[in-house]
Amino acid sequence: MTETGTAVAMAAMQYQRGDADAAAGLLGPVLAAEPDNVRALVLMAHAQLALERTELAHEVAQQAVVVAPDSAEALSALSRVLTALDRHSEAVEVAQRAARLEPENAYRYNRVAWALLGDGRRAVEAEHAARLAVQLEPNEAGFRVTYAMVMKQLDYPDRARQALRDALALEPDNAVAQHELATLDVVHRNPFALGRLARGASGLAGALRSDPKQQASKFMLDVALRRFLVYTAVLLAVLAYVGWRMTEFSVAGARLLAGASALATAGFAAYFVARLDRSLRAYLMSVLTTGRQRIAGIGFSLCLLLLLSATVAPAGWLPWLLGAAAVGSFAVRLLTVSATNAHVRAAGAGGPPDRVSVVLWWVIIVCMVAAIVLQIGAADAAWWLSVAALTLVAVALVSLAVIVRRRRVRREAFRGIRR
Repeated sequence: MTETGTAVAMAAMQYQRGDADAAAGLLGPVLAAEPDNVRALVLMAHAQLALERTELAHEVAQQAVVVAPDSAEALSALSRVLTALDRHSEAVEVAQRAARLEPENAYRYNRVAWALLGDGRRAVEAEHAARLAVQLEPNEAGFRVTYAMVMKQLDYPDRARQALRDALALEPDNAVAQHELATLDVVHRNPFALGRLARGASGLAGALRSDPKQQASKFMLDVALRRFLVYTAVLLAVLAYVGWRMTEFSVAGARLLAGASALATAGFAAYFVARLDRSLRAYLMSVLTTGRQRIAGIGFSLCLLLLLSATVAPAGWLPWLLGAAAVGSFAVRLLTVSATNAHVRAAGAGGPPDRVSVVLWWVIIVCMVAAIVLQIGAADAAWWLSVAALTLVAVALVSLAVIVRRRRVRREAFRGIRR
């Protein structure tokens, strides 16, 4: 093998290992000496794309196609770059040209499928291309992952799940397949399917172990754990509200519901946590003690304490204890959603905040507060106690928010000084 061939082979090895920077460094001298080396040009295009230098990748891929217009490999590289540039119709056209040049090459149909998926409106065509790739290379796990992505786009989650399981049967350590299979469990919106949510969180942790650089898995793991916290807060709020309504009819029933609310919420949380391994439990605790979620966690604990107090408190105290617990739980829910949205935006994966939903939730809380105050207002002493309790809860939550924010600012300032 020539010196140039050795350098290209080493660059390909570095790229496969995930070190695109090293691959580009090896390919630079090769292209300086041989600017028409198609293999080096194609590898450089892939490396620059991995380094997110899309415009440079486009220049290199175009040069490869100019040098070898009938090279399916060069055309596939250009199609990939065009997809990254959101020039989807061109990406599809170029990928299809490559597939026509090598009709028996499964990789060409796999690229066609991804190009069609990028278009967003041609998932049915993508299914045909992805199926052809699997038929041509049934033992390639990556092609089954592509097929799963198409099924996900077509809203066939069961077929997507089966394709991902097939991929993992072929390649148990495939981090992408692990991530996508776990994501299907996380995005499932049944709030009572905690076993599935826990399974998704465990799968995402497994994907991270297989590929620690995969930021998407870490992001979705945070989303899974925060979703569990939102479900728990909503359950506590609903049960506490029902208990508060019960105070109009039966003191004993209200006490029973208060205890049941606390126990049911604790059981709901324990069921989920018990299905996590030790490392995930530790990570959940880190989520609970970070930023706004720390305030939500303290508020949640206060609401549980109010419910437990209601089981033994004097009868006159029950309405304001249960009412404060209900309102506080809805506030905890809002804080948790706010923390989740902030996490999504920080990861660059979110759109604009859903202000309509936020306003609706605040309207619900205000209406609940008004209903509780008006209901209890019939008894002067109880009315003043309820107002005092709600005020204390609000002041405590606001104070905690201010304290956490100030500490975060100080911490960031200290980090800046150390740098």
